[in-house]
Amino acid sequence: MAPLAAPLRFPLRLARGALAVCGALFAAGAVAADLSSAVVGSWRKVSHTATMSGTTFDTHAALLKQRPCADKIRYNVNQDGTYRLDASASDCDDRYKSMQQKLYAQTKWRVVGDTVTVSATDFAVGQSYKVSVSGNRMTWVGTEDQGTVVFQR
Repeated sequence: MAPLAAPLRFPLRLARGALAVCGALFAAGAVAADLSSAVVGSWRKVSHTATMSGTTFDTHAALLKQRPCADKIRYNVNQDGTYRLDASASDCDDRYKSMQQKLYAQTKWRVVGDTVTVSATDFAVGQSYKVSVSGNRMTWVGTEDQGTVVFQR
């Protein structure tokens, strides 16, 4: 008769480390889920700062000087994963409204960790931003020098 195999021993330190990793992954998943819920809503862009050749400027403020109506444009981050621009309540001319809305007609969003990605190509390519939501403000910081976009509910 073959001897019984010795019970598998799992060092306490390794077990604690594995539990800590599992807990961190669970917490990160919970944070991502909370962040995914937090970004859903209708947002108005309040600034988009970018830096070029060492100079920082607000591209959204420049747009508003030319088209003040753009201040009423909404960016809708929908629960179903769509990301749409809604210019219907703006005072912009119909041609501008139509053109802007068409640019976002196929755009989708997703959050992984603390990064939101928007894409019109089913994520074959897209723009990624570190995202944070605090109260009625959402901030996207570009991961590839796209600048910082601030939205307000």
